Amino acid sequence: MSQPSTPQPSEVAQRLRDDVGQLPMLPAMLLRLSALDPEQASYFDEVLRLVHADPGFAVRVLRMGNSAGGGALNPSPSIDMALIRIGARSAVELMLAEATSRMFPSNERWQRDLWAHSILVASYMRRLAPMVIDARLDASQAYLAGLLHDIGRFLMFGMFPDAFEIVEDGAWSGPQGLLDAEMRACGCTHTQLAYLAMTRWGLPQSLALAARDHHRDEIGADAASDEQVGPLVSLLRDVDWLAVRVAREGLAWLQQPLESWQELAATRMHSRYRGRPEDVLATLRSATVEASRLLRALGLDDSAFVPAAS
Repeated sequence: MSQPSTPQPSEVAQRLRDDVGQLPMLPAMLLRLSALDPEQASYFDEVLRLVHADPGFAVRVLRMGNSAGGGALNPSPSIDMALIRIGARSAVELMLAEATSRMFPSNERWQRDLWAHSILVASYMRRLAPMVIDARLDASQAYLAGLLHDIGRFLMFGMFPDAFEIVEDGAWSGPQGLLDAEMRACGCTHTQLAYLAMTRWGLPQSLALAARDHHRDEIGADAASDEQVGPLVSLLRDVDWLAVRVAREGLAWLQQPLESWQELAATRMHSRYRGRPEDVLATLRSATVEASRLLRALGLDDSAFVPAAS
């Protein structure tokens, strides 16, 4: 009996674009959370109300609160106390990650690894956004850009799981090599799919452009000309590279000698950051620990960037 033929890249690309066109709308919770303004006096109360409205979120907030410093010895007796312990912003990040991950399962190893990467990127984006020189980036928007930047990979490999091994096993290096491998296998790239999906969802254009351009050497003119989008894309390119290195080499990579870090930053990073180089490294270490705690609260594996036991 003859084996079924493998779909051609052009056929795969069309099926993927059709799949994006049939996506369900974003969870209402995600839209409500992304609209909250951390600078408003009512922010904590609004977050608390949303937490109480969803028992699943409430349990995860309690779990995250009890994993924070001292929580194991002095567990939070209530949602309110847990929210105070971890902070309203951290709770929103937990709920955003939960709401987004509900759309795409984490049954396979590649899915869990991709969620770990996305959450690490989001944590770095939020912590580094206020440190970018010559830009006024919104930390909450930066977090969401990091969380959603690889959503196209979930779409691509969820529909064509065989393509994951083809792309990952390909002899490529660097972001452009990844996009070329995807184009050969599927006839489109995960960045193109992310842009289509986020546009369909009606998300801010800045988020869609950041997802589209974060692997480009030269970002699109529509992104580069915007005083908010251009710096957001540059930050995402930096952070994506950093998260890949940490996932490959563990948190110890952030303990490298300061001279080595400065050389890497000068040659690989697109943005300039306030503070001393050691301050940026300390921020990244702290953000990695935050991402690890968030992953555990979501029931995902954080071993890729947790310090090995001595």
